[in-house]
Amino acid sequence: MTEGFSRRRVLAVAALALIVRAVFLGQWLGLPYVGSLSADAWVHDKWALEILGGQLVRHAAFYQSPFYPYFLAFFYKIFGHHPAGVLWLQVLVDSLSCALILRLGERCFGARAGLLAGLACALYRPFIFSTGLLTKETFVIFSTALFALLALRAGERGLKKDYLFCGLAAGLCALMRTNVLALVPAALFWFWLRRRGRAEPARKFLAAAALPLLLGAALPILPAAVHNFAASRDLVLVNSTGGFTFFIGNNPEATGTANFPLGISSDPLLEESQSTGLAGKLAGRPLKPSEASAFWFRKGLAFIVEHPARWLGLTAVKFWLFWNWYEIPDNYDLQFVVKHFRTVLGWPLVPFALIGCLGAAGLFLCRWREASGLPALLLAAYLGPLLFFIMGDRYRLPALVFLLPAAGAAADRLLTAAAGFDFKGVWKPCLAALPLMLLCLSRTPFNLELAEAAGWAQLTTVYAERGEHERALEAFTRAFDTDPGGIDDSTVAKAAASLERLGQADVALGLYQRWLKVYPGSPMLHNNCGILLFKLGRTRDGVEMFERALALDPAPAEEYRNLFYGYSKLGKKAPAVKYGEIAAALQPRDAELRRAVAELKNR
Repeated sequence: MTEGFSRRRVLAVAALALIVRAVFLGQWLGLPYVGSLSADAWVHDKWALEILGGQLVRHAAFYQSPFYPYFLAFFYKIFGHHPAGVLWLQVLVDSLSCALILRLGERCFGARAGLLAGLACALYRPFIFSTGLLTKETFVIFSTALFALLALRAGERGLKKDYLFCGLAAGLCALMRTNVLALVPAALFWFWLRRRGRAEPARKFLAAAALPLLLGAALPILPAAVHNFAASRDLVLVNSTGGFTFFIGNNPEATGTANFPLGISSDPLLEESQSTGLAGKLAGRPLKPSEASAFWFRKGLAFIVEHPARWLGLTAVKFWLFWNWYEIPDNYDLQFVVKHFRTVLGWPLVPFALIGCLGAAGLFLCRWREASGLPALLLAAYLGPLLFFIMGDRYRLPALVFLLPAAGAAADRLLTAAAGFDFKGVWKPCLAALPLMLLCLSRTPFNLELAEAAGWAQLTTVYAERGEHERALEAFTRAFDTDPGGIDDSTVAKAAASLERLGQADVALGLYQRWLKVYPGSPMLHNNCGILLFKLGRTRDGVEMFERALALDPAPAEEYRNLFYGYSKLGKKAPAVKYGEIAAALQPRDAELRRAVAELKNR
């Protein structure tokens, strides 16, 4: 194969990926989701706007990964607040990722294997879907693929600058997903395997390979660490969510997925304040971000030590979830969108079931000391630490960078065998991969009706925020009829708000009261019910609800504000001033609140 022909293959695959993703995005922009950002997408957009407003340094060390919000702020600064423009850029970036994965497959397994990997990547349904979301996953995939390709180059040429560039790619990716730092020692191990047998001292390998790689990885991370020290006077490398995420994955209530315990909200902003606040409450003192993270890590570790058999079983479940065909919903549910909306995603595209089976067989074609060994080592390095945390569709995406080339290799070998009716060279890797294939194709352990209900619950929120309140209530009814367990407290709050907007305040109150029996520990429902009671003139009942919310919320802020206004209306100055001063301290930018508290104190 000539290099020119290789270029044509790369361009053809990138063009195919670009066309498919552009068609999808054109369809996606017509759906309700884009007009109402959810979960992480909403936080990223809000954070970017705060950065543009002058908050380059947060009030505390980064809780979430910082790269994507700062990238959004940069994009908005140049082009204005146009999230759709970011999505079009992601279409381009993801198309380039397909080209990188093609090249990775070529250099590890040969030209045809690389082409098959690139085509599978271009038509891989979860990759296409991720380009339409205002989340970091498209850039995580790109930087992971770039790291792997640069690692191959460094391993082949052995130049210091190649190791440095490889490290830079790893550091960039770590600003989006810190667990990719586990790929760095895996790459170093592969470099060492490649050089083993050479008559050279260990210090030469350290100086020529390890130090440039580690330096490259450290450079992008350094600004985040400096920011965190400036914001919190705390040593946080990138972000401080690791400890709490570890605890979510390792506790008596853990299921292997993002199952939030202790009544802590899955809302990203509330998660930060509530997890940190509860850690401080249990520790008996306010905790810095790193201390709160360490607190939750210790609790998760204590569960592992006290219940090793349960933990091993939980880890086995996570391994199954990783290899299973089902895309575990996190921010958005891919399966729900495919089922209920007409887009490219409904076409016969490449699913994980195919890549998981072929990739499993392809892994047994790898040779550790050859180029093909790198994807297998990097996959093991990525999956290993992931088993200590949680599984979800977006956490599996980076692993596809390593699985797709292996799948291309297996497909290439199967096509060759089928053409010559000679399967001697393929039955062994297929037999070895059979357990993984069975995990991949086995029935998902998830309750699909519950997931369907959760999809309708998310649409309830989406429609409510768009002002389409009748549609929001229809979606809420569909969620309830499918499986009430798929409705969380935030969905109830959105449905009640829609009822209130439609002039049905009494019905909304009844909804709150019914669901408070389901979620008696929800500070959100108590607080929102109190607000509605306050509006209905039932101030005393509203204050009682605010007090309950205050007792339940590990990081109350809004409750103090509401109690100030509630007790003020009841004419109880002392508790009103007490709660007002606390609320003003927690919400220093609320000038109206500070003014109201000062006026009450001076009466």
